[in-house]
Amino acid sequence: MKKIYIMMMLVLTGTMALAQTSVWHGGRAVWTRGSGTENDPFLIESADNLAYLAYVVNKYYDTEGLYFRLTTDIDLNGSEDLQWIPIGVGDKRFNFSEDGCERGWPSYGNFYDGAYPIFRGHFDGGEHSISNIYINDENRSYLGLFGNVRGGNEEKTAVIENVFVISGYIRGNGSCGGIVGTTADSVLVSRCWSGVVLECGGGMRNGVGGIVGQNQNPSRTLHIQNCYNIGSVSAYIAGGILGGGGAEIEECYNKGDITGTFAGGVFGGDSQARIIINNCYNTGNVDADGVVPGSYPAGPAAGGIAGAALMGNQTVIMTNCYNVGNVSSTKNIGCIMAYARDGVFENNYYINTCDAGGEGTPQTEDYMRTQAFVDCLNGGNREPIWAMDVNHTNDGFPILTSIDLTVPEITDASFNVYPNPAQGRFTVEGTGRMTVSNLLGQVVLVKEINGQTTVALPRGMYFVKLGNETQKIVVE
Repeated sequence: MKKIYIMMMLVLTGTMALAQTSVWHGGRAVWTRGSGTENDPFLIESADNLAYLAYVVNKYYDTEGLYFRLTTDIDLNGSEDLQWIPIGVGDKRFNFSEDGCERGWPSYGNFYDGAYPIFRGHFDGGEHSISNIYINDENRSYLGLFGNVRGGNEEKTAVIENVFVISGYIRGNGSCGGIVGTTADSVLVSRCWSGVVLECGGGMRNGVGGIVGQNQNPSRTLHIQNCYNIGSVSAYIAGGILGGGGAEIEECYNKGDITGTFAGGVFGGDSQARIIINNCYNTGNVDADGVVPGSYPAGPAAGGIAGAALMGNQTVIMTNCYNVGNVSSTKNIGCIMAYARDGVFENNYYINTCDAGGEGTPQTEDYMRTQAFVDCLNGGNREPIWAMDVNHTNDGFPILTSIDLTVPEITDASFNVYPNPAQGRFTVEGTGRMTVSNLLGQVVLVKEINGQTTVALPRGMYFVKLGNETQKIVVE
């Protein structure tokens, strides 16, 4: 929270310097600073440094116990001719020529053969943005900024944190994620967000998620916390945060549209894993359709928070969650969860315009925008996890204090910003020097205005400053 507060104060006072962006053109360069320890991590200071990390991991560089930190914004500059090869491609036969340059994609082998490249260390994105990632190969799986991330026991947890992949497109056939394609063993993914469009195929063991695609080893723990997704996800098993596999998901949300045969606003579905979801919400549309094998009679299935838990040995625990997104399916449907053989559901709610029913309690739109509803969600929490949306960044519905950045409520403001949220463009009405910054504090527009002016920006959260006042605007 201290880090968030400091960043917001810098935004509000206008003292945060405009971060430089390193643009990738296909090269790679070894990092030159840091020793790889927790107190002195290897510093990833350019796009070429990041590409070099992918290169050495995919050549079996052992990252277990090593620390890396990104120090600048990255533009991966993706296109058909400049596609990102994930960090950890999950195959022991990476295709290198004698001159060391990649000649197309590797061929993929057995994920469990014990001899595949994988990231096992600790990567801190430093709250820098990574934009324009691009992967388009319908024959490939394990796709994302990171292809495979794997820890060991609880004392050797692999960590991906503070990674903001704000835009891009990933298409493949199998497990895909905006941040990580596939995980196994003990992994923590924390304070990450994605705006990547995901369109991936695959079957029941190849989930696709806005943050993580699939946890391949459900007997070990994947923790996803304080993450959110705003990108659309389309796949056989599709989830706003996690596609498939076991995990503990806490304080996360999804605003992207989710489409699949098994689809959920937070979690898509799985056949044998334990899934725990606490203090999460969904505002995106969830839709399920398609053909399901006879052994999986539960689908198609669409749930506002979770799609389907297909087997009786799977445990589902879901508490303090809400959904206000539209949910539709040609078969199984639930405003909170579509299908579960067993589970524990406590203190979950959905907007009463969702007529799918199921687990959870319906509430009116007006009530779900009140302090009383916030208090209900907070329940027995020692410290408040939920708060009122006083700046209308979430259409008035409760926000998570850990990741929904807030600014002091403005009363009697001398200028107007509307509509909020906006669809692609918004109007600022006032007089003076207007400064618009994005979520990372980067100044994206400076303009003298006198009256009304229209601003068009990509989807995201922005702060409009005029004089000594600042207002927040969400572009959808």
